[in-house]
Amino acid sequence: MKLPSKSRFAFDCSVESLAAESKWLYLWTFTFPEALDVEVARKRWSRFLKTFNMWRRRDGRGVDLRGLRVFELHPKGHGLHIHVLNRAFWGVDSVRRLWQLPGSGGGRVHVKRIPVCRAFYAGKYLRKAGRAECFRGVRMWASFGGLDYCRVRDVEVESNWTRTYRALKMSLGQSFTQLRWWQRKCAVANVERYLPWHFGLFGGPGLQEPPSCC
Repeated sequence: MKLPSKSRFAFDCSVESLAAESKWLYLWTFTFPEALDVEVARKRWSRFLKTFNMWRRRDGRGVDLRGLRVFELHPKGHGLHIHVLNRAFWGVDSVRRLWQLPGSGGGRVHVKRIPVCRAFYAGKYLRKAGRAECFRGVRMWASFGGLDYCRVRDVEVESNWTRTYRALKMSLGQSFTQLRWWQRKCAVANVERYLPWHFGLFGGPGLQEPPSCC
């Protein structure tokens, strides 16, 4: 069985946290009227959240803003879509009005109530394979509104490989951590094959090219 990525696992745990003591969640889709650069779309989304939070404090009567958002690049050239999961009722008319304000999204807003078991469907957009270049360095999902969520760095994969990696890191310190990634991978592979960890990594005064076994 193929295990989910750390990001997907952390997202699923965050969905469980969001859905605590609730049988239903709300799934929103926010779109833009034109295909925007991802960085521009991200800034508009951030501006919308700030506006929404200001409205909540002034007129929203303490509406629970906490939720999760996931980015999706629509395959037919429609640009970035933003999928949002939350558990509190948000007035649809108010949300649409705020989304239409200058500097926010301006596109369509769609929402439907879904059972918790379907909320994990939003994580399908977190596949690393085939991720568009415009998403390099971009957080594909995030929490907002102060939600207590599971961070990716909190997820630890336990396997023989990770145990060997941590053992080398603890025993060698910077001699290991300052190596390039391919060198650390080869060091782990060496230990797993009962070879000295540094086998094939150093040649005379400099470092060798990556061995073919790595």
